[in-house]
Amino acid sequence: MQSSQNMRSSGSALGPKQWSSHTVSRSSTIVRNVPPMLQTALSLSEKPDLFNRLTKNVEIEEIPPKMRKECVLFYAPQTEALAKKVAAASLGAVTLGEMRWKRFADGFPDLFVKDAVDIRNKHVAFLGSFHDPSLIFEQMSVIYALPRLFVGSFTLVLPFFPTGTLERVETEGDVATASTLARIMSNVPPSRGGPTSLVIFDIHALQERFYFGDAVLPLFESGIPLLLERLAQLPDRDKITIAYPDEGAFKRFHQSFKAEGYPEVICTKVRDGAKRIVKIKEGEPAGRHCVIVDDLVQSGGTLIECANMLAKMGASHVSAYVTHGVFPNMSHLKFKACGGAGAKEGFRYFWITDACPQTVMQLKGQAPFEVLSLAMPIAAALQI
Repeated sequence: MQSSQNMRSSGSALGPKQWSSHTVSRSSTIVRNVPPMLQTALSLSEKPDLFNRLTKNVEIEEIPPKMRKECVLFYAPQTEALAKKVAAASLGAVTLGEMRWKRFADGFPDLFVKDAVDIRNKHVAFLGSFHDPSLIFEQMSVIYALPRLFVGSFTLVLPFFPTGTLERVETEGDVATASTLARIMSNVPPSRGGPTSLVIFDIHALQERFYFGDAVLPLFESGIPLLLERLAQLPDRDKITIAYPDEGAFKRFHQSFKAEGYPEVICTKVRDGAKRIVKIKEGEPAGRHCVIVDDLVQSGGTLIECANMLAKMGASHVSAYVTHGVFPNMSHLKFKACGGAGAKEGFRYFWITDACPQTVMQLKGQAPFEVLSLAMPIAAALQI
């Protein structure tokens, strides 16, 4: 279950507010002596257009210690670093399982779950990464095997759903591989506790939830709360404006930032002869630190065009955030750090999460990139 997104009053164009100790963190609710979750619901009930559209991630601190579940977390070799962070963030609720990941001479996987008898009747999870198609078969083999080891319940954490952008058929003959992968994952065997829980962060299109069958329970989490926390730490937080590279990103994330009171700019692509160019549809970037927000980046062309337009229109600084930094073919090299010189010289910050492990390794220590870890929200999601 997900509780409703805590809200800051949206009447101000400034950055984060400081709230009284009587209110929920980052919330304008003033109801006292009421549990925090109900306080948030009461606040949102006054804004019915937001009540059903804003959600926040589960927070492990909100779960009473006596209600926390112990979980054994297995992981693919590529997600080992993130798995260790999840265990560290879990307040002792998550321990790491061990597996042997080898290959036979013919290249097929040689896999073994260590201490398989010991995980019977336990809450078990697997942290995967499908960033490389060649890794999917071996990981799916483990994912199909774990629920059949008499575990009490099973959760699959796949931070990045890689085929999410191929979700629709526009011309007869197109293959919607988002549907294909969802069907494969929908056939994960049930555990003793019932259907598999599937945790995905910022799936490209929310309607993709309907691609999954009844044999799995998808839980869609978001990296946006991590960004909101980071923005609140910036010295120029009162000058932040959220920019969207297209109307799709605006529709997807607008409510989260509107609730936090941030001004917004919407970019759009228009046809200029044979070319399509980025223009500003709404908002005023002049003199603002504009943060471009989207769910993922591939080549980065659209983000760079958007940044150039914002700089041209007077933005003082430009930064960017994506939950999934895919960056094929070293495309991250296109993004230059401004070094504090301003929007026309490059990006002040480029935030990504560790949803794509190969990218985290490539970008380590490189400006303007900064990684916001999904470890805490994953640890909390494992408690559901």
